Amino acid sequence: TDDQGGEVFPDQMWKIFVDEYLPSEDNKWGRFRFTSLNQSSTAGRDVELSVDLLDNQKQITLKGSGNGPISAFCNVMQSYGVDIQVADYYEHAMSAGGDASAAAYLECSVNGGTYWGVGIDPSTTTASLKAVISAVNRALR
Repeated sequence: TDDQGGEVFPDQMWKIFVDEYLPSEDNKWGRFRFTSLNQSSTAGRDVELSVDLLDNQKQITLKGSGNGPISAFCNVMQSYGVDIQVADYYEHAMSAGGDASAAAYLECSVNGGTYWGVGIDPSTTTASLKAVISAVNRALR
């Protein structure tokens, strides 16, 4: 904006944000795409996770466990050869009401570098895992 002497409008900022962090059906980028999730847990035990992903358009199913869904997913990805350590995490509702989507933001170390990822989904768990995938995809560009 300084170079052009203009103003950046909200829709322009949103497009820049989406292009950087949120791949969509219209604008696919990144190695991994989230397709589905199954999780189970029993009080006092680890979360068991089964995640279906596309890895360069090839469907894969990965399974693992951890002390929560994000930990389990990072362990799953570690077993697949992607080293992820979550450094910071933040989540909020995108609107009022019980049907609001959640936005999750994660700072991760991915294979030794620091990256941020963002995920948006009606499910808080899925939003969190999409944020991890966003960070991983940004790291692997």
